[in-house]
Amino acid sequence: MNIKIVKNKYLNALLLLMFVSAVIHMAVLFCAAAASGNLYILNYVNILGLDLFYPNLGNSAAGNAFSLIFMGVLYIIILKANKV
Repeated sequence: MNIKIVKNKYLNALLLLMFVSAVIHMAVLFCAAAASGNLYILNYVNILGLDLFYPNLGNSAAGNAFSLIFMGVLYIIILKANKV
């Protein structure tokens, strides 16, 4: 694999490890959600672990709306910041 995110090879390996781990984590969550029928597993607030600070935020309709909006805003910020 020849994916270069940054020039430092140690930092690059760490970032790739984090990316691969995140992909595996999301695959496991999708499988768990499909097997259990519980779509709250895919709530972005829960995925980030913010439910540790705000326990009921990820388990309500308002929490799901907040999750989608938060994820969309982060996506737009990353899209605008990444000038490739």
